[in-house]
Order: sequence, then C-alpha cells, then structure tokens
Amino acid sequence: MNTVRRDFLKLAGLGAVGAVLFPRVGKSAEASFQGLESGAAGATPDKKKPNVVLILADDLGYGDVGCYGATKIKTPNMDRLAREGRRFTNAYTPGSVCSPTRYGLLSGRYFWRNPRHPATGVLAPSGPLLFEEDRLTLPKLFKQAGYTTGAVGKWHLGFGEWQGRIADRYDWSQEEIKPGPCEAGFDYFYGLAANAGNQPRIYIENHRFMGRKPGDKVEMVGRSDIKPWSPDAEYKLDHVAGDIAHKAVEFIESSKDKPFFLYFATNIPHNDITPSAPFLGTSACGPYGDFIQELDTHIGQIRAALEKAGLLDNTLILFTSDNGGVVAENERLAAQWQAKQAGHAICGALRGRKHSIYEGGFRVPYIVRWAGHVPAGTESDTLLCHTDVLATCAAVLGQKLPAGAGEDSCNALAAWQGDAKTMVRDCVVLDSAHGIFAIRQGDWKLIERNPALEEETHKKGKQAKKIKADPENQNQLFNLAADPAETKNLWEQHPDVVQRLTTLLKQARTNDHTRP
Repeated sequence: MNTVRRDFLKLAGLGAVGAVLFPRVGKSAEASFQGLESGAAGATPDKKKPNVVLILADDLGYGDVGCYGATKIKTPNMDRLAREGRRFTNAYTPGSVCSPTRYGLLSGRYFWRNPRHPATGVLAPSGPLLFEEDRLTLPKLFKQAGYTTGAVGKWHLGFGEWQGRIADRYDWSQEEIKPGPCEAGFDYFYGLAANAGNQPRIYIENHRFMGRKPGDKVEMVGRSDIKPWSPDAEYKLDHVAGDIAHKAVEFIESSKDKPFFLYFATNIPHNDITPSAPFLGTSACGPYGDFIQELDTHIGQIRAALEKAGLLDNTLILFTSDNGGVVAENERLAAQWQAKQAGHAICGALRGRKHSIYEGGFRVPYIVRWAGHVPAGTESDTLLCHTDVLATCAAVLGQKLPAGAGEDSCNALAAWQGDAKTMVRDCVVLDSAHGIFAIRQGDWKLIERNPALEEETHKKGKQAKKIKADPENQNQLFNLAADPAETKNLWEQHPDVVQRLTTLLKQARTNDHTRP
C-alpha cells in the first residue's frame, strides 16, 4: 500500500478495515499527479485565494440527508457542513436528470439552449462532448485565475468531437479518449465516462484508459455491455465510490501548494446501489441508506484531508446533488423500495422524483461552507439554481462574467455570505426528462403542457401511449407556499398568474439569456 493510500485510510480512521473499504485496484488507482500544469500561464499563486471543492452527489433526494429530515440514514459529515455553513431549502437543478444539470452547473447555461444536447433525457454514455470549444466553463474560469483544476468521478458530459448530430457514438477502442474533461478546462481528470454501470466500465485518467493493454479492442454488446478488456482493467461496482474518493484526496494532497478547484462527482446513490462491504447493514433502511452513509464517510475524508493540509478554513465547499432521488413504486427498484418500506422518504415531503416535473425532481440539498465568509449554522430559503454557481464563483474571484457566457447564471454570493433573504433571481426555468417545462416565481409554479409529447410521431408504440396518458403533461399551477406537495391545481382559479408566468417562460426560451 503506497503512502498516499495509507495516509488516506488514517484520515478515514478505518485502520485494518480500510483494505476492504478501499481495495487495491492496481496501478490504475495509483497513478501520480505529477505533471499538472499551472492553472493559467504566468499566474502567481496567491495563498489568499480560496480553494474550492464542489461535491456533486448523484440522484440524492431532498430527504436523504439528516439536516434535511432523514432519520433512517445518518449523515454526520453532511450535517456538520450545514452546522459550519449555510443550508439552502429552495435550491433547484435546471433538469430533473443527470447530464442536463451537469452541463448547467459547469456552464451557467440552461442545457436546452445547447444544440449538442438531446432535447429530452440524458446524453448517451457514448455521446459527444457537450461543451463548445469557446464555451467558458467553471474550470476554465478558475484556470484563468491561476488555479489548478481537477475533476474526479462521474463525467457524463460526453467524449469525442461533435459531428453535427447527437446520434454519433464514441469509439472506445481509440488509444486517446478526447476531447473530454481536459478540453472542457480541467487540468486533471480521473473517473467514469458516465454511470458506473455504463460502458466502457473502466477508469479514465485524462486521455487514456487505466489498465488497458496495447491491442485491447472493445465490442459493444447492447446498451451497457462491453468486451473484452484486460481482466484486471474493469472496475468492480462496489469499489468505484471508494476509488474515486481516494483520488479526490490524492488531488488535494498533490495540489495543496497553490489554489485549486476540485469537482468531486460521486456516483452515490445512483443505481446500481452497491455499498462496499464495511457499510452493508449500517443504516436503518437497507442498501440505499448504506450507500449514502458511505458517501457521508467520503465527505468526512475530504474534509479531513483539507484539515490535515491546513487548508480547511481557506476552502469553500459546496455540496449538492444533480437532481432529485429515484423513488420506487414497486419492488423493481429493490433498494429504493426497501428504503421506502422502512419508512424513509427519499424526496422528503415533495411530490415527484428524478425525471419528473414536480419538486422532487429538482429541489435538492445545497450546503455552502466557507469559514469566516459564510455564517455558520444558518439557513436560507432564497431561490437558487445550479446554473448560478458560475457567476457566484466569478464573484468569489472578484470577477464578472463576460458577455456571451453564463447566460442563465446569477451571482448568489450575497445570499451565500450575507442576509439569508437576499434575492438572487426572480424565477427559475425547469425542464423534465420528458421535455415538459415549468417555471417558478415567488410562491407560484406553472407547469406547461407540451402538445408534442402527445403526438404518435414523437414516441413509438407503448411509450407514446404512456407519455400521452402521463398526468404530468397537463397545464398546472401550484402555490408552493400553501401547497408544497403540489396537490391542488389552481390553473383555472388564477388566470392572471397563468398569463404572467406563461409570458415569462416564453421570454426565457425566446431570449438567449435570463441573467441580468
């Protein structure tokens, strides 16, 4: 076991059990960080610049965290972030599914403005890189300010050149895997192409596969299966979360002498629900809760690494999720069903779930910790969107976004640091995985029926009938202050509100930006 891994296990306080929790994955997980380039040519490292760690959970619901109401799952490290920082209760993802939010988070732009992104749903695991070459991204912003930038974990924003159509599939048999995260602005990437269960099921470091032998070829078998890699190349699903957490700590230790931005995109608690052995049976709601408790431990390890390096008080930490949680309706989703039967509410009291247009699909935990800057133990119900992170980080750096960048990004720094009632944005536009739009302004939320979803030409066969009968695809209006669970449709009772919000939604989609 190398020194970095041994120190990592000490930080975790795991002792002998560490070898089980973070099993060796061969040379691929031992790769060094030597050769990282400076964030910007000629930039002088400034110790006063805060390090920034953005932790993005995967399908974590509003009710999955202790400080947001969970009782069957213990999340002491997430809760500690809230005690030491500010917890937000009206933070929204721009999409209710994965890659739409990740694009919006890193670009400050609603994903549906991007012609490279599918109109509905998520990018295919082998889809092209979503970011345009000249697009300002969060890592590029930090690089320009002299930061080292690293992304560790799930990417799901595409690899390969855009050829003018979404249907192109990336050829995983190529020797160099590019363009990808490094071309989007990251000095370093280690992680997964998309979901842990999707192809190519092998770790990628920068532009190469880890553990791949010369001459290895890949054969696509269905949507997710691939063969054959070298026997020791493919990762084990219950090792993935621990492996990438280990690399996040390595990045912190290797970058501590100059300002850094770390984007840690865990795969927890996305399906497959595969907690590692030491966490099995540790929660009160089965493997789903065990998996989240494993993530909580990883967050504690990242915090401990920052503290050990003397960086904790000069590091801004933002913890959130890419969309709402997956709520089971039957035993088909075994882990989520077991959690539900045990009394755990994945999305809390919110209606809906991942993919849907209701609150459970978009409203997520959102905690900011920055010692001496963000008031500890505070709460805010101001309206935020994940697209706001770009403009807010620019403000942290003392900068403003240039024209044509971060079109839907509003500066939330005053709401992070100052009065919890500070207004950041007037409204937020939401788009479900099925292409149904909604807009929230103040207490009101309008959901707009999408007639295209009712056409047989849009979807074929049974899927078309299912969407046509979907109760989500109706004109709906809710007052979230009086009805947070979205149970009473007020569309007919408030035509003035309907007209105002419909006009506002149309303007947002017609114009090329929403930020002032």
